[in-house]
Amino acid sequence: MRKFFTKLSYKFQHFMVGRYGYDQLTKALLIFYLIGIILSNIAYRFSTVSYYVLLILSTAVIIFSMFRVFSKNIEMRRHENQNWLRFTGKIKQKHKFNKTKWQQRKEHKFVKCKKCKKVLRLPKNKGKINVNCPHCHNQFIVNTGKKKMS
Repeated sequence: MRKFFTKLSYKFQHFMVGRYGYDQLTKALLIFYLIGIILSNIAYRFSTVSYYVLLILSTAVIIFSMFRVFSKNIEMRRHENQNWLRFTGKIKQKHKFNKTKWQQRKEHKFVKCKKCKKVLRLPKNKGKINVNCPHCHNQFIVNTGKKKMS
């Protein structure tokens, strides 16, 4: 029995030579498929039409995912994955920035430059300060809060 699975493994490896395989977009599509199946089963209690719509969409997602895995057009699949990573990278970057702002909210104030829209980090509780944007060299005044008496 062990030889059978070893042979099967070699045959599958040989079959996958020259094919694209598994990547981050495929992983995301499989997660969307699972979410769609779960939602369709929940929707079955309320409406059979919504059940079938979600089931068909989930099936289309898994078919597209398998198409990508077995595709021989590697350059096109790589381009699709690169676009996906670019899209999710922007979301992750925004989330990371918001997390940083939240962690530093007690010591710093974050303001946008009125000219170039870049976010600047300023110390809190320094009163009104004159700010010079390091990107566009625009000067403006920001109230960072009352000065603490020491």
